[in-house]
Amino acid sequence: MTNDEIYDLCDEFPECIKMEALLFLRMGELGNFNDKCALIEKDYSGVLTESKDICVKFKYIATQFLNVTESEESILVNGLSFLNFWLNYQLKHIHGSIVSPKDFYDKLKKTDPEFDSEHKLKDKIDDIEENHLKNITLLYNLYEKYNTIQSIINTTEESEKNCIDHIEQCTHLFEKANKNCSTSNIKFCKALESFKGKYEYMFEDITHNNCKLLKLLPSVDYVDPSRGRIEPEEDYASSAGSHMGSGDQGISARTRNIVAVIFTLISFFLIFLILYKATPFGIYFNRKIKRMKEKWANIEHDIERKSIVENTEFQSVKEKSNELHMPYYCVDNS
Repeated sequence: MTNDEIYDLCDEFPECIKMEALLFLRMGELGNFNDKCALIEKDYSGVLTESKDICVKFKYIATQFLNVTESEESILVNGLSFLNFWLNYQLKHIHGSIVSPKDFYDKLKKTDPEFDSEHKLKDKIDDIEENHLKNITLLYNLYEKYNTIQSIINTTEESEKNCIDHIEQCTHLFEKANKNCSTSNIKFCKALESFKGKYEYMFEDITHNNCKLLKLLPSVDYVDPSRGRIEPEEDYASSAGSHMGSGDQGISARTRNIVAVIFTLISFFLIFLILYKATPFGIYFNRKIKRMKEKWANIEHDIERKSIVENTEFQSVKEKSNELHMPYYCVDNS
């Protein structure tokens, strides 16, 4: 898996995190893997004290993905990518171990050959570079907060104070992650943009006030070398640190509605233009327009001719009138 492909997984984090939480609610089923995982403790004695616990949880999660059918190919691909991240996360981030995920998987297979008998994980488990693991872990933590806030929004019984605490924590995490965005890691920047879009959309059109978005997340600005320009994430906040009411939260929704109306009008215009130019309807309509033009032209001609006739008659009457009113002078001959 390449570094770029690692970040493609992040869009699936909300569902993966939910699934992980649901699986660990059934902790009783983990006992099925205890015996074989106990054997791996000998290989990592004094090196990784939690080797058995990691082994049990890894095999339990892996079983859920390895048993999917061929028709669920996308679930399998995303699941295997998540397993690779999860093992790197547990070994390096949680326990600070120097144990390689690939080495851990190989020893796990050695102690339990029946696990992953079809070798679906064989080429999927590898080391994630430290800087990329750090970034993906930040995204993982952001999506954990995302799921928590979404749950509060969907549960009216939760207190507003509880939600605000999670929102503030999420904002702090995002600001921290945003500092790692650079031209050397465009995929991470785009993954942050994707999170920002989902996060802010989650607060649109909420029907109750137990969870409000106080302000939008800061924009993600970076230079994309392939496009040669800055890619800013649009920021609808009216000013830095401003607080948004429930009325302001629909700004982007109204904007989308306006764009939709404009797009619809343009579409109708293009359809009409095609009909007018290339169909019998257009020919018929064009004839109607010509007839209307000719009709109006005839009307204008008649009006103009009538006006000329009236002016001529008026002039004739005027001349006769002048003749009738010529002055008459009497001459006295006496």
